Amino acid sequence: MTLSVAVGMMCACNGGGQNGDNDSINIVGLDSLPQIVEMEGIVGDGSSMNQLELIAPNGDTVYVSTPGEMVMGGVRAGDKMSVVYFVNKDENLANVAVNLSALQHVWTQKGIDGHKQSLELDANGVAVTYDMNVEYNAWELKNGCLLLHSPKNVASEKGNIVDTFHIMKLTDEELVLIHGNLETIFTLDN
Repeated sequence: MTLSVAVGMMCACNGGGQNGDNDSINIVGLDSLPQIVEMEGIVGDGSSMNQLELIAPNGDTVYVSTPGEMVMGGVRAGDKMSVVYFVNKDENLANVAVNLSALQHVWTQKGIDGHKQSLELDANGVAVTYDMNVEYNAWELKNGCLLLHSPKNVASEKGNIVDTFHIMKLTDEELVLIHGNLETIFTLDN
């Protein structure tokens, strides 16, 4: 799926020149804009911190360059990974890469009152909150962001609420999320 835009239009502006001539812009075409792809796959044995080998659900293998240490959660063969990347000519260049296997745990923090509260993200997209002032029942990753869904309250006219969090850090021990101006730090619950 290559996004191609072919524009063959003439744009004329009258009265723009000193001599009253028509100024014109001729746009002949844009034949290759980078395509943005979001995919999930399994990390293959040929992966490193600078190159992901992703095995798609249909069995195809895709190689994505991951400059620097931009893979959230690390790279381990066999882990499930979500990657947003640009296809530019013959190169796939990652914009965001999140290790879903590393994300799927029970994450804990101290609440405002000092008590432990937790967020569980499971492999089936189910989210469970423990002792939190908000209830989440589902999660997904879109464009590298963690979306947490709250169930519809039967007594309320409001529908399902979705909170969007930017993943700032994901390691074997820590998950740091940003929602608006609020930073939330979780640690892995052992």
